[in-house]
Amino acid sequence: MPADRADDRQSDREEQERTGWLGGVGRFFRLISYLIGLPIITLLGSLLVGYYQYLNAYQEKVTARAESDVRLATTAFTDISKKFADAQTLQQSMFQDFLSALDDTTGAEEQALATRHAKNVWEAYEAAGLALLQAGDMMARDAEIYVDWATDAGRDPAKPRPPNGDPLSRLLLAAYDFDCSSILPAFVPGNAARPKPESTCHVDPNQYFDPNDLSDNLCPRQRSEDDRRSSVTIHWYSAKHQVLTMHYCFDVLHRRLAKVRAWASQGEPTPAIKLAARIEREQLRTDIDTQAARLDAFTGLALHQIEVIRVKYRPVSFACHLPFATPLVSSRNDACTPVQTRPFRPDKQDDKQSDKQPKT
Repeated sequence: MPADRADDRQSDREEQERTGWLGGVGRFFRLISYLIGLPIITLLGSLLVGYYQYLNAYQEKVTARAESDVRLATTAFTDISKKFADAQTLQQSMFQDFLSALDDTTGAEEQALATRHAKNVWEAYEAAGLALLQAGDMMARDAEIYVDWATDAGRDPAKPRPPNGDPLSRLLLAAYDFDCSSILPAFVPGNAARPKPESTCHVDPNQYFDPNDLSDNLCPRQRSEDDRRSSVTIHWYSAKHQVLTMHYCFDVLHRRLAKVRAWASQGEPTPAIKLAARIEREQLRTDIDTQAARLDAFTGLALHQIEVIRVKYRPVSFACHLPFATPLVSSRNDACTPVQTRPFRPDKQDDKQSDKQPKT
C-alpha cells in the first residue's frame, strides 16, 4: 500500500511538471533545439552573419575612401594656397619697397635700404611668380578633381559627359576681358549677390547655375554689335573656377607691375617709373589687396569643402544595419545609405529665398 502511494505522488509530480511553468520552459527549449537543427534556420543564420560581415567590410572601405578624399583635398589646397601666398607676399613686399624708395618724405637711408631689399625680393619674386604661372592650369585641375568632384554629391562618374564640359579657362577669361578689379567671389545667396548689369549678352540656359550656387554670368566687356558670344558662368562654389580667376588676375597684375619689377632689378628709377609711382600706386595697391582677398576667399571655400567631404562620409545609425532596413529607407530618403549623398545647403532659409528668385 505505501508503495502505491509513492508511485501516485511521483505521477502527480510528473504531471505538474508537464502542465506547469517548468513544463512550458522545457517545451520552449526543446522547440529551439529542434528549430536550430533545421537546414533552413542554419541557412538563414549563415546569411545573417554574411550580411553583417559585408556591412563591416563595406564600412571599412568607405572609411578608407573618406580618409583618402580628405587627404587629397587637403594636399591640393595646401599646395595651391602656398604657391599663391608665396608669390603674392613677395609681390606685396616688393611693391611696398617701391613706394618707400620713391617717397620724398622718406629719409635717404630708408630709401637706400628699401632699394637694396627690393632687389633681393625681386629675384625671389620672379622665381615664385614664374613657378606659379607655369603651374596655374594644373592647379586648377587639381582643385577640380580633389575638391570639386569630391564634394559633388550628384556627380556620377559613369554618366556620359564630354571630356571638357566646363568651358571656363584662363584663355576664355582673357578673351572676355575679365574685370579683376570689381568681380570678386560672392557668397551671398540668390541674385542679391550683386546687381546685374542692365545690358548683358545672351545667357546660355545650359550654363545657368541655380541662384543658391552663387554664380556670375560673365559677358565680353569689349564686343561689337555683331558679337554673338553667350555668357560664361563663373561658379564661386567651384574651387577650380576660383583658381582660374586667381591665376588670370595674378598674371594681369604681374604684367602691370612691369615698371616696379624693372626698378627693383636695376635700382635706379627712370622718369617713367617715377611717374608711375605717383599715378598708378593707388590702383596697384588696390589690385594687390584685391588679389589677397581672392586668396582668402579660396582658402575659406577649400576649408569649407573639406568639411563637406567629412559630412558626406559620416557614419549611419545602428538602425540602418538591420536586415532590409537600408533598401526600405532608401526608397524614401538617403538616411541609411553607407555613403551619405545628401547635397550640402548652407542654410534652409537660403533655400527658401532662392526658390523665390526667378530663373533666367
